Amino acid sequence: MAQRIARRNGWHRTQAGALTCSIGERGCRVRLFEKTRGGGFHRAVWIAGAGEDRRSMNTTDREEALRLGRLLLAEVLKGKGQALPRTPLTLGELWRRYSSECAEYLDNKETTRKDSAARARVLLAYFGADFRVDDLSKDRQRAYEGARLAGGIVLGKDDVTEKTRARSPELDMSVLHTMLQWATTVRLPNRDFLLQRNPLQGVKRIREKNKKQPVATWERYEATIAAMQKLRTESESDDDRSRWVRMEFALLLAERTGKRVGSIRHLRWEDFDYARGIVSWRAESDKKGYDWQVPMPSDFFETVRGFQRDIGAIAGYVFAADGIIMDRHTFEKGLRSAEKKAKLPKLDGSLWHAYRRKWATERKHLPLKDVARAGGWKDVNSLLGYQQADDASVLIVTSSTLKLRKRAV
Repeated sequence: MAQRIARRNGWHRTQAGALTCSIGERGCRVRLFEKTRGGGFHRAVWIAGAGEDRRSMNTTDREEALRLGRLLLAEVLKGKGQALPRTPLTLGELWRRYSSECAEYLDNKETTRKDSAARARVLLAYFGADFRVDDLSKDRQRAYEGARLAGGIVLGKDDVTEKTRARSPELDMSVLHTMLQWATTVRLPNRDFLLQRNPLQGVKRIREKNKKQPVATWERYEATIAAMQKLRTESESDDDRSRWVRMEFALLLAERTGKRVGSIRHLRWEDFDYARGIVSWRAESDKKGYDWQVPMPSDFFETVRGFQRDIGAIAGYVFAADGIIMDRHTFEKGLRSAEKKAKLPKLDGSLWHAYRRKWATERKHLPLKDVARAGGWKDVNSLLGYQQADDASVLIVTSSTLKLRKRAV
């Protein structure tokens, strides 16, 4: 129960010691309160047709909070029914609303949402939850990027960001820019926008100049497959032998289909349609949430049948142990062990994904639309990011003897 303190302005303290105060009359009232004792003040007002609207008041001063609360009450009494327009949007409030209201964000896969939440956590740790969004600028973005590269941003007790490459701040800023753009499209009850102007509109994000995008080779693939077969032969238990059969099959699928390991490990035997010559890749395992029906040649299905006989399965998940799908770490550990067995140098910055780049690069001479569909890219621009320049292709370019001649009139 709240305990009244000896003041004439109506403030009370909760059992936790936080201040709270209500102004106005029943049916038209504004509540001012601290979430924690000594913290910043917030206000809550009921808006017809929209529900309770809560926002930070961006002040720790009790008298200033009361002054702003009275201004808000005056606006409500005028019938505008809108929270105080002069209350600036904070980064904490922006993230709260974006993560709970933005349809595009909520429609993302859980892993994508978790990644965005982790990046928002770093942004909030650096700027502060009460940082005014309209105070963002190019200089402040550059300062954040520098701090993120250097590391040392305190996230919590014994939790500090490490030194990183440009890709991390680039993705952090992508989340921030997306939130800002979304806020400029959200209408408030008084027909204003949640954010009138995107303060970072036109500001370019930091880019990785020397991206780590290693590409696997055919020789690497052959050596790794041979190592997996040897490990299977040397296995002392049926479980180990079965695991290495599945690892070999997974690597073959990565090399033949160009698919991500996340899609491969969720495959079911029913996804291989032998009669139609089609492999179905389900939306729930696709990064972007799309279904793909991809035709494959007959020799591919003959190979698949051989693995199915070796594994001794009819239906269900291909890569499962006791009915449970093998996790990503099992795939990563298996490939590392096989590469180590083959005495191959570790690829810097990639493991399974190097085979997706290999697959895309080998098909540069084929129509982009067809390659994109076969490999599961909805956007050909994303596919172009996977296709790497190679010496053989560059030599073809430099060996070209075609000359531009003056056109006869």
